[in-house]
This record gives sequence, C-alpha cells and structure tokens, in this order.
Amino acid sequence: MKIILSGKNLEITNALREQVNKKVKKLERYFNGDTEVQVTMSVENYRHIVEVTIPFNGVVIRAEESTDDMYTSI
Repeated sequence: MKIILSGKNLEITNALREQVNKKVKKLERYFNGDTEVQVTMSVENYRHIVEVTIPFNGVVIRAEESTDDMYTSI
C-alpha cells in the first residue's frame, strides 16, 4: 500500500507519521499492494481531524474521526 499523508494547519512529525503507518498497515490484508491510501490530518480550533480515503475498484472508501487529541483521532 502507498500511504499519502498530508496536513492542514499542522506540521506532521515523525511520531504522527509512524502512528498513521502503524494503523493503516493493518488494512494491507484487505487491499492490493498498489492501492493508494490518502490520509489528511487537520486542526480546526480544538478539533483534531483525521480523514482516510481509499479509492478501490471504482468505489471510494472514506472514514473521518474528530477528537481533541490527534493520536486518539488516528
């Protein structure tokens, strides 16, 4: 899987990158090796938002979580 990580109003640290990779790698068994996963992390006021988008076989799978802690959102 190819993980594309981007941030809005947030600097992506190595610790955040490692946490995202650890969680998203669990999905490898369900998708092909060439599947692209787009992860967008953003901060709006007190909300830390993580959006995961996976285009697969003509369908888009998307998940979003919002909490007051980025690691909890991941």
